[in-house]
Amino acid sequence: MTKYVSVPDSLAEPFERSEGEVARLFEQLQHSPERGTIHIGEDRYLLLRSESLYLALFGALEESFGPTMAGEFLYNAARELGHSDSDAFARRHGLGVGVERLSSGPVHFAFSGWARVEILEDSVPVANESFFLHYQHPNTFEAEVTLARKGKAEHPVCLFSAGYSSGWCSAAFGLELHATEQSCVACGAPHCEFVMATFERLERIRGERIS
Repeated sequence: MTKYVSVPDSLAEPFERSEGEVARLFEQLQHSPERGTIHIGEDRYLLLRSESLYLALFGALEESFGPTMAGEFLYNAARELGHSDSDAFARRHGLGVGVERLSSGPVHFAFSGWARVEILEDSVPVANESFFLHYQHPNTFEAEVTLARKGKAEHPVCLFSAGYSSGWCSAAFGLELHATEQSCVACGAPHCEFVMATFERLERIRGERIS
């Protein structure tokens, strides 16, 4: 039974294995302030305040380039981070493609403090254009700091979470995947809800919702 993520029963086995692998990795945390370093396993990590990473950075980008370009920058930057982390984790642990590699992402997400991941039953994680991931985050760092510092938002705010997860899954399945946030805790919803698919399928989903 999974502890750090929620997944359908059909996906439980690979996620249980990943929870053990990631938990053992984070047991190797070495915090050495006298050297100014934090290492987890062989990798150097950083601790960043969520407010600085999201609100301060987004505010600076928004002032210079406007809200649309600022949002695109954050999403695309997070997507590259997720892709890089997925590749690195797969090399380190000898993971194959597909669900085996996907499963380590949400667990790493939880241990890194991004959010808890809840993958829903209608998800279809396959390595072709039928790929579809429907998932929720009840507690993203973006929604938390937005509500704490700015109050209720008019639009979904979890750009880092959407970008990072789509980058990780793109690397895991060898597909060009994107994620979009359907509802957000910062806007008053009970969960931050996302769908992930190929760009073409996301466009169809948007059209179906509009019609």
